[in-house]
Amino acid sequence: MLLSDLCRSLRGPIDWYGLQSDQYGVRESKQENPSYEVPEVREVRTCEPLTPSLILITAPAAVGKSTAADFMSNFLKCPILDLSFLQVGDGTLEGALAKSFGIRKNAEFSESLMESQATLIVDALDEAEVRSGQANFRAFVRGLADTASQVSGDRAAIVIFSRAESSRLLQEVFDERRLQYAHFEIRPFGKEQAQRYLERRVSDVYRTRGKEFLHLRHAGPFAEARNILFRVLASAIDSKVDDFWSESDVRDFLGYAPVLDVAAEYLAVDNFATLGSPIGFSQGSGFDQWGLVATVIDQLLLREQSKFVTQFMLMNIFQQHGNPSLHPILYSPEEQCARLLDYVENMSLPLELPAGLPIALREGYETAADTQLSNHPFLRGDGWFNVIFRDYVTARAQRAPQTSETAAKTIRRNLLSSGWKHSPMYAFFSHALGKDSSGRSSSCHSEDVGALYESFKSICETDDQLLTAVGRVASRLVATFSIDRGNEESVGPLHFFTHEGTTSVTFPRELSYANIWEIPEVILGGDQSSFKFGPGVYISSADLLFSSSEIQVYVGSEETPVLLTAKTLTSDSLKIQADAPKFMVLCEEELSFPWSKYQRRIDLGGLAADSREKRALYLELRRIVLRFKDAKDGEAAVYQPFMDNLVIGGNERARKVLDYLQEIGCVSLFRSMYLLDFAKFAALGISRSQLRDLEMTNSAMMVSVDLLKFSKK
Repeated sequence: MLLSDLCRSLRGPIDWYGLQSDQYGVRESKQENPSYEVPEVREVRTCEPLTPSLILITAPAAVGKSTAADFMSNFLKCPILDLSFLQVGDGTLEGALAKSFGIRKNAEFSESLMESQATLIVDALDEAEVRSGQANFRAFVRGLADTASQVSGDRAAIVIFSRAESSRLLQEVFDERRLQYAHFEIRPFGKEQAQRYLERRVSDVYRTRGKEFLHLRHAGPFAEARNILFRVLASAIDSKVDDFWSESDVRDFLGYAPVLDVAAEYLAVDNFATLGSPIGFSQGSGFDQWGLVATVIDQLLLREQSKFVTQFMLMNIFQQHGNPSLHPILYSPEEQCARLLDYVENMSLPLELPAGLPIALREGYETAADTQLSNHPFLRGDGWFNVIFRDYVTARAQRAPQTSETAAKTIRRNLLSSGWKHSPMYAFFSHALGKDSSGRSSSCHSEDVGALYESFKSICETDDQLLTAVGRVASRLVATFSIDRGNEESVGPLHFFTHEGTTSVTFPRELSYANIWEIPEVILGGDQSSFKFGPGVYISSADLLFSSSEIQVYVGSEETPVLLTAKTLTSDSLKIQADAPKFMVLCEEELSFPWSKYQRRIDLGGLAADSREKRALYLELRRIVLRFKDAKDGEAAVYQPFMDNLVIGGNERARKVLDYLQEIGCVSLFRSMYLLDFAKFAALGISRSQLRDLEMTNSAMMVSVDLLKFSKK
């Protein structure tokens, strides 16, 4: 049902009662808002067959509760008790009405209210809770319940607007008093409502900029751009749904007024055709929508900060000890993110109050911030409103300069735990929030790489392949992720450079199609008992550690086996489930059971240093050649950006091997593809199957010698 239908079930006077003063928190919304988009409401609780004394209407932050209150006031010709600037307590309701109406009119209005012949709207309950403190707020709620219990007519006489979290105390008091009430929730806009609202907001943006309303003049191109934008934003939540407006999670996000407000800024352009380019937004890239989503969420955090500061500065304690210079540091987006993670995920983060906050303000600030947090727009009850907000908060908290290393480490530990349910959003937000000035790469801690892998993996469908490359460049690592979707457009590659001096990576659950080269320390396994390998894994590290108690290897007969090479390998009471040809280990030290079954030895002879380098070059040759896929008779191929960005990356040794293959004519570059000539490669005397199984023939040893000579030139 619509909010207007709910209004018709109530009763208002023929005309306004008329206020003597609007200085005491009571107002009348006499000006009709013709552009108001009447929302749908959903009944959460009913007291039928009994008659409710009051109606509670809840909604998340920024849905437009105050605008809805104004609509009802105008529809019913009834007053609004606006608590947004009041310090509430016992007797606030009666005092505000008496001072606003005067003694005679207040008596007339109160009598009509008790007989359900008039309606009173109470708005901004959540804001009063922040400013007044719990004791005063509870006293006000008890007084409101006392008044509602005296209503004796045949319909509700009091309507209360609040965020869901602030309404809990009301419901507890109402239930204790056995007060009959109905509870409705304002729903986000549906498709048609959102389109109408967005059109008006675009008009507002054009008007502010002093420009012509181009979306009305060019309705067709505007509608196409609007629909693309909706589709792009919806794909951030569920890429598999065509009728995305029918999905509640999508509607909750797209129908959220602040999301539409930001969307209006994007759509108010001079040429709607430009919105199909990367400058605007695009479906083709696979991740462009996340910059837009991040902007929307950032605006919500700034809005919440502004709302808190407005309320906190009206408190007596701030007026005594505060000053305007403190405003920018109060309840910052970064502080909100840290508090939200601590509140919802129980991370026990060391939360620090804003630097420069006077000691006299600290206790009052902490209390007000805790109260405001329980009403945060990113929350629904004690949990997240949706996973989009969770992952944005997590990614931003990790990357905030204000986050201590202890707190960041706690967040990373949670992300790598089995209890964290990964979504693609964390990886995309991490890339968007940490991007450098070029926009091509992002930064992260090396211990974030495993969580990024899990996040990207969560977007993959059955036939998708997540291709991962991680390598060392000086005192940093570079990690590259790309999703290969066969004939469909792929996602990525996305590049991450780790912070200076962070060179240890952990993969907690599984690993497939990954090239990991020259990493000082690689840890496989987390708090789960088993770690799973898929095909196409190559790891080269100084120290390789297994923290799980079991390894399972899933590699098909025609797939590239897992190859691990390390100076030292550490595990404890490990069980390995793998066929020996599909799981191979190279280690400088002699390994004991169960590793001894899978250990291979490559003795290339010669001096020790040259021997190690020949082995390393040969392993790079193996890794590169096995990436080529049969294309046509006599040739195999690999996409150039994939080879250059993922297989080679910053690996100088791998680059030398590719240069060698090109110099001897085995590999050539044609348009955007590297081509491998089977006949010329066969002349080397080694086959791809021998490479796959690490068969060290005389020809293989000759090739490794040639590789070493070439690399020294």
